[in-house]
Amino acid sequence: MFEPVHEIRLQLAASQHALRRVLLNPDLRRLGTAWTLSIAAQWALIVALLVYAYQEGGAVGVGILGLARTLPTLIGVPIASTLGDRHSGTRVLLGIYATALATAIAAAVALALGSPFVILLVIAAVNAVATAAVRPLQNTIIPGLARSPEELVAANVATSTGEGVGLLVGPALGGILLVLGTAAAATAGALGMALATIAFSRVRPLIRLPGAASAARQSHGGRSKAGFLDGFRSLRSLPTPLLIIVVFGVQPFVRGMLTVLIVVATIGTLGLGESGVGLLNSAIGAGGIIGAIGSVLLVGRRRLAPFFILGLVFWGAPISVVGLLPVVWVVVAALGVVGASNAILDVAGFTLFQRSIPNEVRASIMGLFEGYIAATAGLGGIVAPLLLAVLGVQGAFLVTGAILPVVAAVSLRGVLRADDVALVPEHQLRLLRGISMFAPLSVSTVEQLAGSLTALHFAPGEVLMRAGDPGDRFILIDAGSVEVEQAGKTLRTIGAGGHVGEIALLRSIPRTATVRAVTETSAFGLDSPSFIAAVCGDREAAVSAERVVDARLANNEDRST
Repeated sequence: MFEPVHEIRLQLAASQHALRRVLLNPDLRRLGTAWTLSIAAQWALIVALLVYAYQEGGAVGVGILGLARTLPTLIGVPIASTLGDRHSGTRVLLGIYATALATAIAAAVALALGSPFVILLVIAAVNAVATAAVRPLQNTIIPGLARSPEELVAANVATSTGEGVGLLVGPALGGILLVLGTAAAATAGALGMALATIAFSRVRPLIRLPGAASAARQSHGGRSKAGFLDGFRSLRSLPTPLLIIVVFGVQPFVRGMLTVLIVVATIGTLGLGESGVGLLNSAIGAGGIIGAIGSVLLVGRRRLAPFFILGLVFWGAPISVVGLLPVVWVVVAALGVVGASNAILDVAGFTLFQRSIPNEVRASIMGLFEGYIAATAGLGGIVAPLLLAVLGVQGAFLVTGAILPVVAAVSLRGVLRADDVALVPEHQLRLLRGISMFAPLSVSTVEQLAGSLTALHFAPGEVLMRAGDPGDRFILIDAGSVEVEQAGKTLRTIGAGGHVGEIALLRSIPRTATVRAVTETSAFGLDSPSFIAAVCGDREAAVSAERVVDARLANNEDRST
């Protein structure tokens, strides 16, 4: 069952290479920086709000705050996320960051002025919608910035690491600043969100292929615009992602319960005081960093569903340990395990989403998912005080910790099938990746190209394209061979894995040569608009394409002479 040592070393080497590529990708680096800062800022603000709510209404006050932060996201986050399917995802997300910054500033001012609890609840609600909308839009953008499947998983690892760092720094900083008052902790959150907004503002816009809009309309029943219910409609034909969403959504429910339990246990059972709320939440962040480091072993793995199941089990089980042994060091260690499991669960779960959800509806479905988990988190915040009243602190911890292991056991068979769902044919994807001009393109762009390919077949002697005709498509040779002719002379023979037709498309000129099948030939065609948008929309791909064209034109001239 255990992998040989040399295989683990190879896996680590591949993972390190992919992570280096993520760090060298400026857009992924800026995206990760913004995400880390936003998580730290969000939790510094949340610590301030939690303590303020507890001062105002005890455990019930904390539950009301949780409800105020989660209920509006049921509608707000899906609506905000559908904008990512209609417009540039980067621009929409920048607007979301700006909204989160404005509401963080408003919360800090309200706390400083001693505003009524109801005003803080309204500000917290709007802030929750903005911060909750960051994750689905970011998960939509990442495949458009990653340039290989391995880099996609590595980017999710980096994102999970950033979340762990944010969860470590944000609550700790908030807890320390509570000595100066809740307004000071909230101010730190506002400053962090300002830095996050600045960092994200430098991420470049994504490439949008001409076929994406028509594909989106077709997937939405012919409507020209994405709508609020698009996520629901799309999920009806995607049963496996639907199962992952349902199962994944139980974890925020447990997290909502745990948030309330931590506040009560910290101030009451453990006697750590108000600053202890930040300490215990930071323990989850510290564990998240360790889990993210370990999750590099997931890079390059074909099967991630087993790790998703393990993440569920070890997210919940340590919470029961807290109920059995309510000692400070045990609680800190148990919450560290929860954080480590959270990192593995996120990397596996979100990568499964990105692999199995179509590009054109990914933002809508991610938004629906974020609204769903916000609802379950809010429900958890409501259920926790009831459990505390009925079972006491220890009993509430025991029941809360048992939920996720039970869900993992019930859904095991269905979840393990998630790795077998592939939206893009692997064969076409490998063909495209083998061509130098497509190698720099992002995962989502190449997936869109692979989905746009049209199967072609040519008999021996049949003409694929004729000199002087206008260029209308790019052709990849899948099997067989073709000859390139010019003025009656054969310039070259191209076999499987080769390509023809790029010169006329990139130079906007008629076909420079005739291409004829030598044997039975199978190929794939890519329409001109999609080819031009993909290749010319990326600087490295455009440079590589120009080199190919220059080399072929020079070779044609030499052979003709």
